[in-house]
Amino acid sequence: MDELIRKDQDQYKKYEELLLRRDQLQKEAGSIHTAYIKKFGELILEDFELKVECIKKKKMIGFCQAALNRAMPIDLAEMKTFIQKAMALYNLELQEMLGNKKRAEGAKRSPDFQIERSKRIYRRLAKALHPDIHPETAAIPEIAELWTRIVIAYHVNDDEELENLEILVRRVLREQGVKMAVTDISDLEERIERLEGELNEILTTAPYIYAEMLEDPEQVERKKEEFHKEIDEYRAYSKELSDVLRNLLCEGGAEFVWIQD
Repeated sequence: MDELIRKDQDQYKKYEELLLRRDQLQKEAGSIHTAYIKKFGELILEDFELKVECIKKKKMIGFCQAALNRAMPIDLAEMKTFIQKAMALYNLELQEMLGNKKRAEGAKRSPDFQIERSKRIYRRLAKALHPDIHPETAAIPEIAELWTRIVIAYHVNDDEELENLEILVRRVLREQGVKMAVTDISDLEERIERLEGELNEILTTAPYIYAEMLEDPEQVERKKEEFHKEIDEYRAYSKELSDVLRNLLCEGGAEFVWIQD
């Protein structure tokens, strides 16, 4: 019996450590993403804007071709409405990218001592409050709100805020009369397996895989060259599409007008 209890405790501890490891990796991935945007943001944005421009021109060509196939004149006002609807999601994505770039440019790197202190406080709080470990505690509205604030503070390495939140957490738990005990998790092995899969996914995909590249000036330059090459290709393709579009509009009896959003 003691051996079974020890095994359960070991599995629980492993699950707890995997949760903390996943949260740490997600935080690191966020920092890597910020560094990546900081380094390549201008090129990423220019590349995407040209890509969107080409998509827009292709949709305009499709609209014109469909009208000509029906032997109908090309209605520029109708085409503008069609394009605005068709490009709405792309424009939203572009605005999101602009926002990410602005946030990345304003991000500051925290001192190492602040990062380590944040990590220590977060580990204490996560062991006591993490929703996956203590769902009964997470069901308390005040704790749920505090947990959200804890995660945000942890991701920006705000050790002072985490310390304040820890004080608030202790007060709420005391008022609620909650004693933290190990929660019985029936599907512990399945959860551990899923977490190990999540960890592998984080470690082997973007943005985490950019970490090594960002530390190597030669790799950074190669990446910039890749962006420049793709940008040049999009520019050339955009010019080709403009020529096709101009011919179609002339054939359809409409004057060539580039549509601006």
